[in-house]
Amino acid sequence: MIGRVLDTTALVDFATRRTRYVEAVIWSRISDVAPLIIPVPALTAALAQIPAPAVPILDTLLALEVRVVDDLTASSAPSIAAILKIAGPYAAEALTAASVVHAARRRGLPIVTGNPFPLRALAADVEIDPIP
Repeated sequence: MIGRVLDTTALVDFATRRTRYVEAVIWSRISDVAPLIIPVPALTAALAQIPAPAVPILDTLLALEVRVVDDLTASSAPSIAAILKIAGPYAAEALTAASVVHAARRRGLPIVTGNPFPLRALAADVEIDPIP
């Protein structure tokens, strides 16, 4: 029983049905009753990138019992900021990646992503579950 942390690319992939991989990851977590972690910055970025007809698909994901929304809070901000400092001048773009790395590290879970490069730049130690 192992969960997954979904980054922006995974959420966009699922909502737009670009591939079936993320869908398969999600449904396998449901059948295993394993958590799906959705960091709020990743959700926000995904909502900004998907077309309006795809929003209900993300709403369905958010309604699942196995999903856990990982909020960016005052208590998590210092840990995320420490990861974000590595990003330097690209900090605004890296906030989402840092929150995803933070969620994965805190829970010891792999990250489902179509773009591992910003995640690896921040944390070479996190496990990546690549979208084919």
